[in-house]
Amino acid sequence: MMTGGSAAELAAHEVNSGMTTTTHTLMRRGIQTIAATLCAACLALPVAAQGQFNPAVKVNDSVVTNFEIAQRQRLMTLLRQPGTSRNEVADILIADRLKIAAATQAGIEPTEQEVDLAVEDFAGRANLSGTEFLQALGESGIASETIRDFLRVQLAWGDLVRTQFASRARPSDAEIDRAMSLGTGQSSARVLLSEIILPLAPQIAEQSQQRAEAISQMTSFSEFENAARNFSAAPTRENGGRLDWMPLSDLPPQIGPVFLTMAPGEVTDPIPLGEAIALFQFRGLQDSTPSQAANPTIEYSRIFFPAGTDLATERARLTALADNCVDLFGLFPNSDPNRLINESRPQSQLPSDLRAIVGRLDPGEMTILPATAAGTPASIAMLCSRDASGDIDLTRDEVGQQLFLRRLNDYAEGYLAELEADAFIERY
Repeated sequence: MMTGGSAAELAAHEVNSGMTTTTHTLMRRGIQTIAATLCAACLALPVAAQGQFNPAVKVNDSVVTNFEIAQRQRLMTLLRQPGTSRNEVADILIADRLKIAAATQAGIEPTEQEVDLAVEDFAGRANLSGTEFLQALGESGIASETIRDFLRVQLAWGDLVRTQFASRARPSDAEIDRAMSLGTGQSSARVLLSEIILPLAPQIAEQSQQRAEAISQMTSFSEFENAARNFSAAPTRENGGRLDWMPLSDLPPQIGPVFLTMAPGEVTDPIPLGEAIALFQFRGLQDSTPSQAANPTIEYSRIFFPAGTDLATERARLTALADNCVDLFGLFPNSDPNRLINESRPQSQLPSDLRAIVGRLDPGEMTILPATAAGTPASIAMLCSRDASGDIDLTRDEVGQQLFLRRLNDYAEGYLAELEADAFIERY
């Protein structure tokens, strides 16, 4: 086990990604402000005295209680994290149960001392000691185990992901060279692929899994095309699974980096898509605009929506009413700060779902970002501005570290999706 003093690479990245600059500023105001904020959260998110320890969700052999959901809602309100509705928080706790169970099965269990160090590190960002921070939480009705459980999951999951995927995520020199030549989304690189989509209906799931493993070993274009025509559920089966040229930046972040060093004919590992499995055969890569790894500053606004919202209709409405981010803010006066955010960050530090497509947006343009497996709700994002005046070239070490962390996070998201697909989940 690695100690939690720095929360380790992935754990620190995952915790930090949930803490915006606004959160840091809020927390530094001290214990009184934290206590007042949490008390307000307590009033806004009441928990009935009766039934608070009754199970709300069953996850395999574990349960999530009503009390745990209410506690996490209050904690997320303090951290100004989006998605604090009961259903959204339940989804996050379901993921936590799957993460901790997978880590335990692998023999990874953070010690109490490691959790203590993680609490100290977390509290230190608010210029507080661990004791002071836990006391502030306790005075506002948040049990110390709520934050300890939150950090315990981050530590265990981070160690598990590193153990399972670090060797695969570590980039080679050739991969770093390619990543530097492609930059961070500013080049016009395009990729040519073929696809096979295998359904996972219960009656054929095992057969599809076995078939996917066999297809992933193929290196022949003709073999893959025949398999696509015979087994793929996608419309492209009619032409052997062949797709047209597409920008590399259009691909999901968990898929795009895979093709940077693949040889023509190679096939990806099976990629879970919920009720199906996808496999892609690499056919070619075009890079017409080599560039250094520029890292422009991106200002964007993002509006989060509850599950079930028709985001296409909502985007059309907002596009008709707002030409820029100032207009957008005017449409949501006195909005909950968890629902509408405005941030300015280097492109390399953007949330992964936004970073994957920001290079294709013009200022004032909006895009729909679906909900993620990690619990981030669906949203609409608008690009406010892109400032390249402060661009600097990243070093090889920096590019390598970014590529490693991004791939490690992508592997983690894919692994969690597999765990969720295989789990028995029942809501009460």
